[in-house]
Amino acid sequence: MKRKITVNAEARIAYIPKELIDEGLKGELDAYANAVTLTLVSPETSLEDVERSLEIVLEDIRFRKKMRDTELQSQERKAKEKTLKIERNV
Repeated sequence: MKRKITVNAEARIAYIPKELIDEGLKGELDAYANAVTLTLVSPETSLEDVERSLEIVLEDIRFRKKMRDTELQSQERKAKEKTLKIERNV
């Protein structure tokens, strides 16, 4: 699931979508972060569950990449067909 979190850097406040709050992401959360990603975790969640959850997120990312690549290939194919059609008419 992809969601937007808005961060007000000046106030140091992050706005979490209601759906995530309703699923239990509220109160004090553990955060695992690096320079590119941030994972928020309810403190009572086991590391095994965090790991499995991240594996599911990675599967989703891989699927999105595949769909994006398929769409790009389709667009390239359509552009080539259009070019060939134009060249034939010239």
